[in-house]
Amino acid sequence: MQELLGELESFFSALADETRLRIVLHLLERGASTVQEISAGIGKSESLVSHHLSCLRNCGIVRYTRNGRNTVYEVNGDEVREVIQLAIRHTRRYSESILSCDVLQEEKKPIKL
Repeated sequence: MQELLGELESFFSALADETRLRIVLHLLERGASTVQEISAGIGKSESLVSHHLSCLRNCGIVRYTRNGRNTVYEVNGDEVREVIQLAIRHTRRYSESILSCDVLQEEKKPIKL
């Protein structure tokens, strides 16, 4: 059970980052894409996109194939696609209560030193 909790935490932590989430949403909306296409689509540098794609690959959220000189990324299977689509539907349904969640608001506050 503890191992599963750690794996789930890593999976959802990977999706909790705004840039990684933008990458995943880009891939869901536009399909398989190169780093250059993702970079242009989300307005982030190619090096930053590559860095975040590495994390998403390690968590099994995206996969890649080589197409000549290009590496093409896509969402890693129907299960991941379904999880993201369920999360989108849930968020749309409960957006007001999610945005007003005190615990989440506290976690987002920067730590003062």
